[in-house]
Amino acid sequence: MIYFFCRTRLTNNSYLCTLKRLNMNRRKFLIHLILIALCLIVLQPIAAYAQGSKKPLKCTVPAYLKQGDKVALITPSYYGSMENTRKAAKVLRSWGFKPVIGPNVGRKHLTHYAGTAEERLADLRWALNDPDIKAVVCMRGGYGTLHLAEELPLQEMASSPKWIIGYSDITTLLNMENSAGVMGIHGVMGCNIGGRGGADLSCTLVRDLLKGQVPRYELPANELNIPGSATGTLVGGNLATFVPLLGTQADAVGNTDIILFVEEVEETYHNIDRLFNILKINGVLAHCKGVILGDFTDCNNDVGYESVEAMLREYIAPYNIPMLCGFPAGHEKVNLPLVMGAPVTLDVRADGATLTFDMPGKQKTLRTEGLRPPQTDKPELDASQFVNIADVVPDAILEIRYYGTYNFVGQRIDGYEQPTALMTKRAADSLKAVSDDVMRLGYRLKIYDAYRPQMAVDHFVRWAADITDTLMRQYFYPEVDKSLLFEQLYIMEKSGHTRGSTVDLTLFDMSTEKDVDMGGTFDWFGEESHPDFGGNPETGVYNGNPSPAGRTITEKQFRNRQILREAMLRHGFKPLDSEWWHFTLKDEPFPDTYFEFPVKELK
Repeated sequence: MIYFFCRTRLTNNSYLCTLKRLNMNRRKFLIHLILIALCLIVLQPIAAYAQGSKKPLKCTVPAYLKQGDKVALITPSYYGSMENTRKAAKVLRSWGFKPVIGPNVGRKHLTHYAGTAEERLADLRWALNDPDIKAVVCMRGGYGTLHLAEELPLQEMASSPKWIIGYSDITTLLNMENSAGVMGIHGVMGCNIGGRGGADLSCTLVRDLLKGQVPRYELPANELNIPGSATGTLVGGNLATFVPLLGTQADAVGNTDIILFVEEVEETYHNIDRLFNILKINGVLAHCKGVILGDFTDCNNDVGYESVEAMLREYIAPYNIPMLCGFPAGHEKVNLPLVMGAPVTLDVRADGATLTFDMPGKQKTLRTEGLRPPQTDKPELDASQFVNIADVVPDAILEIRYYGTYNFVGQRIDGYEQPTALMTKRAADSLKAVSDDVMRLGYRLKIYDAYRPQMAVDHFVRWAADITDTLMRQYFYPEVDKSLLFEQLYIMEKSGHTRGSTVDLTLFDMSTEKDVDMGGTFDWFGEESHPDFGGNPETGVYNGNPSPAGRTITEKQFRNRQILREAMLRHGFKPLDSEWWHFTLKDEPFPDTYFEFPVKELK
């Protein structure tokens, strides 16, 4: 019938001629008129959306938080462990808030989901409907919030405005909240806050924003920027997450007068192009006032453009609107918070750009230039500033685990060509001072690993991605889900070892000719490896508190860890908060350089 309607509209003949040709009677004519009217009713919203007839988005600012306010921790996407949730809760408590954990956090459904869609929705509703909860921190992304997009009436978000914080897959919730007329925060999640101790800039900016301090960003020039000035409502997020929301109740980017923010991770260029073309076809770009491009992390260039920004610039340039490239938000360690749903002013100039949030709160200007170390295309191959540890610390014992097969992978690791240990000369000299110190106490240093080439780190990443390879699980990670090694920061794509001034070591007792009992083995994945397990390493006070698995260490084992720690700290090394054996020289000579040459004796 739609086809008939179109044909009769396009022809120059009158309805009477058409009816005569089709030999219709009066009754059929009336039926056709009714069906035509129904078609118009059905098609009108679609046509209206395509023409961009939505109104400008106006969002409420949720109340800023004060001391003692409750903050909920939930897992609306992929599974997040209770251990990581407790870490995030500890940080939130240190910020002056009262963390409360969702009733279904820790549940798991199928391979990756944090419980069923019903359980995840129940936790979201629990957080939204509790009037004492003032903010909702999502523990991690992944996938799964799309299941909730049409299940939660937007009125439930609008009736009790509160900050929802997250990024990546949490883009769905942020767009739902914006569509409900409430602002949200695109920023670090619970796993980031807990894993970093809440101390880095991306975390502290979220903390300060929750307390009412609104950032104003000043950004450096970028050759792909399109100059101009615009005001509008900031919407968007992860491209692959918000594009499927077009035409739904959660469609925030379909409104007029928007400033569109876009970031992406691990997508091909051609898929990014497809998604952006969908935005163009649906009229989204036509009612943009400006565009902010964030990070495009690990995106595969399969179409030949110089960059994602260069590709998207071709879409945006014809609209004569400002475009800002390189805003540090997305799937990188520096992930600056953005208030989604806020009115903003974007000013892009030849010498730089500013992004201002036109909302209540105390403004604080932040210059983003230099927040990230310069990235080189290739790892450094020059070993001229490195030494053999055995030459500088001849009393050290070398037990290089990654040269052999007794390690968490179960095979020799790429790049370990000889069972030796290398370090920068500056770090090795400091390690010699540590060795002299502990020798006076009757100990020698035993070294498990020092400099680690990038190819070895890449080997770890490949191993972690293969969740079926659990050969050494019983020895190193019996209680850790291998699919969570990246989330729980046991495995990362960059390592301090690769910069050449980090060492993994223990103590060897010269009187007993045995390793000193530290109450745990090197490379054990679990809380038992944390320096604060069993006591406070800062004060040296032992408490004997058990792990979730019921394990503990004795006071003697805790004291043994302290002997190593205190000797390393005395001579310029800093500890890692998750491994009692891991130390990095504070004044490392190559803080931004990752080396690639293999581990073998230097001539």
